[in-house]
Amino acid sequence: MLFLNTTLDGLKMGLCFAIIALGVYISYSILDFPDLSVDSTFPLGGVCSTVLMLRAGFPAPIAILAAFPIGMAAGALTGFLHVKCKITKLLAGIITMTGLLSVNLALTQFLTKNGYTTSIFSYRSENLKGIFSYDFINGFSRQGQTLFRIGMLVLIVIAVKLLMDLFLRTKMGYMLKATGGNEQLVISLGHDSGTYKILGLALANGLVAMSGALYSQLYMSYDNTSGNGKVVLALASVIIGMAVFGGIKRVNGTTAVIFGAIIYSLCLNYLVLLDKNGIYLKLFNAVLFALILIFHDRIAAMFNRRHAKVMTTIDNEILEEKRRDA
Repeated sequence: MLFLNTTLDGLKMGLCFAIIALGVYISYSILDFPDLSVDSTFPLGGVCSTVLMLRAGFPAPIAILAAFPIGMAAGALTGFLHVKCKITKLLAGIITMTGLLSVNLALTQFLTKNGYTTSIFSYRSENLKGIFSYDFINGFSRQGQTLFRIGMLVLIVIAVKLLMDLFLRTKMGYMLKATGGNEQLVISLGHDSGTYKILGLALANGLVAMSGALYSQLYMSYDNTSGNGKVVLALASVIIGMAVFGGIKRVNGTTAVIFGAIIYSLCLNYLVLLDKNGIYLKLFNAVLFALILIFHDRIAAMFNRRHAKVMTTIDNEILEEKRRDA
């Protein structure tokens, strides 16, 4: 029972974090931009959606969607610092991340009626209703409620993935991919590559902020430190997904990244069984990420060979059936 609950919780978290991974997929894989502002953009989406629900009376779905343009503004700032101000990629992300730490803390003043700044805020004290807390699910068992939330997350992730795939197939999407792959080609076509870098970072951080809003509503609380380590989690998800599923023709990059986020989240949840107090969880996280980086090429080669062997077997069986029919 404990293992099942841990698996369901890991699946739930993995689906929520899959949207972060999709955002980092744009910045890291497509644009080759190591954007460290993710650690602050994630809680930015959480606090903004909470404030909109609590003080402005926004419905939960609208509050989640509103986090997207707010995150885009943060990502555009990182892009502006790099493209227009000629600041290096890492430093541009660090500057945005550092500045947002104060912005997030300042926004938490709107979460309490007395205006005091807080780092942790629970929805339950204000009786707020998120998209995962409808009254009718209270009649379900704990596992039933978890399965309901997983189903909702699956639908949300699929919707985000399909919209992202559609965008990447547009002219603007192709130019965005060309900017990361061959910037000189974009320039030779008469386009400003800097504009596409800012656009890509804006879209990436918009997705990260929306994931932060989902995370807050999923656990009915906001934590100002919830963004700590999210850039590592997202990068690990992207690397795992591309290593394991990147060689499969019918699985595109966005799908691979989603599965990567689920796999990584499940691994972290299983590690919790070994460290129930959570003292060494960050250490386990760092070690796991290091191992992924060290054995990335071997993992990719192993799964590519296995996939090629399976496809060869399938092709041989098809040819054999055609011979028999002939």
